[in-house]
Amino acid sequence: MLIDETSLSATIDAFNAQLAEDARLDAEEEVEVVSFLLGRQIGSGRNGGMFALSAGEYEAGVHLFTGERLRTRIAARSVLTLGATRILSAIGGDRVDVQEALARASAVMRRACFAAAHCVIGECAHSSIAYMRDAAIDRTGARRKWIEDHIRVICAHREGNGRWKRFPFYYTLLALSEVGTPSANAELDYARPACERVVRRASTGVYGVRRKSLLRRVLGDVDQPLELL
Repeated sequence: MLIDETSLSATIDAFNAQLAEDARLDAEEEVEVVSFLLGRQIGSGRNGGMFALSAGEYEAGVHLFTGERLRTRIAARSVLTLGATRILSAIGGDRVDVQEALARASAVMRRACFAAAHCVIGECAHSSIAYMRDAAIDRTGARRKWIEDHIRVICAHREGNGRWKRFPFYYTLLALSEVGTPSANAELDYARPACERVVRRASTGVYGVRRKSLLRRVLGDVDQPLELL
């Protein structure tokens, strides 16, 4: 079952896992996923426009697709909101109610410090990468400058060993591979030594397998990048 009524994060993860395996949803499944996600959007209040986690979901652990655990509630809400809107845009973007939901979410996300000012303090760095992934699928191209500016921020946090300070390594690799611009590819070139060091490690568990696949793609062992929402 793709939808987990008790977990927004598990549902988003399951959708992305299915997409990574090139397994598309049928029309009925898409309607069910859209309905589930729309039902999770907060209508008003301080978090209006964002998507709500279930009771106990944060305590049980919310992870990025590449396995890094989110340690703050605000990062969990931001990342899952961006994950939900990416899915809604992809499979329900022609619906009026979905367009309205996307507009509400976009309005609150644009005001977040990581989006408005490229903040990378604490887990704003994680949220900023989720925002960059969202910007990368924006067909209007309105956020291309934001992407380029943020890649410069990432570059400024190079540690010198193929990794970056503050930024989650694997999730950043994923986002850069999806952006695909010359500046993003330059950061992937910078990361190659770190990728080569860790790709030889044994892969266990779902996140280990995902990371291994991502590393192989970054290193050029597979022709196409991961296609994930």
